[in-house]
Amino acid sequence: MKNLVIGIDISKDTLDYCTLGNSDVQVKSRGVLENQHKAINKWLKCFDNTNTVFALEHTGHYGAALVDCLSQKKFVFYLINLLELKKSLGIQRGKSDTKDAYRIAEYAVTNKHKLEPYQLPAENLGRLKALITARERYVKMSVQVQNSLKANEILNRTIDVKMLIKEEKKQYQSL
Repeated sequence: MKNLVIGIDISKDTLDYCTLGNSDVQVKSRGVLENQHKAINKWLKCFDNTNTVFALEHTGHYGAALVDCLSQKKFVFYLINLLELKKSLGIQRGKSDTKDAYRIAEYAVTNKHKLEPYQLPAENLGRLKALITARERYVKMSVQVQNSLKANEILNRTIDVKMLIKEEKKQYQSL
């Protein structure tokens, strides 16, 4: 494994990171940066892709900018399953983005034998995954509207809610 291991806790707006030495597991640096391509690319200029490895939780679309930048710059990085990380740590006291970044980096150091570098899927596969996710969301929304429509049709027997039923039928047709 490389000399520096950087654990990154991803959130919608920011990336908290913790850099550990691979041999001594000592904190070398910590910080926070914006979760945007421009800020990430500027930050990555500080690292050498032959000496640094990144570890991050698999957070879906919140980590997309980071994954894209790491891939373009040819860095080795690991996407770690959140459940696997939590199980390996056991019961932990305190939760913060800073602590999570440290725990991710520490997990990567201690479990390096289990980890495999992540490779971005082909563009078409990525697009297909996005379409499947969108479809799942639309199906859930459709079911919610159908259930609400049924409930309002029952309610309409005692209270006049025809306008509400009409609007929900429009929503359902739109979905």
